[in-house]
Amino acid sequence: MDIELSDDVENISWGELARVIELAPLGKRDIVKLETAFRNSEMRCFAYHDEKLIGAGRGISDGALRAAIYDVVVLPQYQGKGIGTMIMEYLLERANAEIIMLFANPGKEPFYSRLGFRKMKTAMAIVDNPELLRAKGMIE
Repeated sequence: MDIELSDDVENISWGELARVIELAPLGKRDIVKLETAFRNSEMRCFAYHDEKLIGAGRGISDGALRAAIYDVVVLPQYQGKGIGTMIMEYLLERANAEIIMLFANPGKEPFYSRLGFRKMKTAMAIVDNPELLRAKGMIE
């Protein structure tokens, strides 16, 4: 399977990316906020199969010490084929930081641990909707 990776935001259909994220499933995203987040991220990766958007991911970095990766998604019918790993490797190569953090949906930890990620004991966050994240098992 030929997969093309790109960081070009100019030809993205933000509605299609929102659909991929929802189907992945990472939930619904506001298209305007989604576009802003990807455009403002130093690292982005869009995965295509036969010119169809099938996956994506993004990250931010200070270029020296810390980076964070977000919104790594692959359409369900393409999962398990190494595409998520391709997206992650693309982002990790560009992170340029001593520590790279990410948020993972519960159950996805084995995938990220294969890439070298380890659970942190002291990470904390302020979130808009703690009840929702608690229900998803993402916060205590």
